[in-house]
Amino acid sequence: MTSRTMTGSVLVAGPIGIMVSWLGWSALVGNPDSADHAAMIAAVSQNPETTKWLLGLAGLFSLFMAAGLGGLRNSMPGGKGSDYVSMGVLIVTMAITAGLGEIALTIAAGEVGATGNTAVATTIYLAGNGIGVISTAAIFTGFIAIGLGIYIEKNFNQIIAGLLLIASLSGLVMTLYDYGSQLLIIGYMGMSLSVVALGVSMLRSSD
Repeated sequence: MTSRTMTGSVLVAGPIGIMVSWLGWSALVGNPDSADHAAMIAAVSQNPETTKWLLGLAGLFSLFMAAGLGGLRNSMPGGKGSDYVSMGVLIVTMAITAGLGEIALTIAAGEVGATGNTAVATTIYLAGNGIGVISTAAIFTGFIAIGLGIYIEKNFNQIIAGLLLIASLSGLVMTLYDYGSQLLIIGYMGMSLSVVALGVSMLRSSD
């Protein structure tokens, strides 16, 4: 397996795994309104095992995506857009690491809430939610830089770069405006599709 094949594979698997895990978790716990903290805490408290396994998977696949972005950065050294990509990958990687804290605290909130200690579960959940706002905003910021670098470098289809830029910018704005909004899924989906498209392009070019 060549490095481009490996990079392309994890760029495809990472975002798809993240979205399937998150959407599957949401469906299995009853699709609670993410803007309603009480509903979210009740959902994770009533489904601690589902929360642990599916959000844990989402965290694992986010590491895959980070690894794939590192490979993407290494595939374009010295070009006009490489500095933007390098900066963006660094930001996204650090933000994903911080985002694992949100996942861990959400899992912990579910475990504590399942014992009936709603007050402590609420404190833990809100702490994770605060981390989530910052880490998600940073992820979108990093992908804006990556999209800009790819657009400048022109080593991938410009439609992919444009979609990544637009989706990440809209996701950043929505995260800062209302982190609990259901509309945030638009930014996530656009960003995920763009990363998958990058992975597919790398796989095709490695043939």
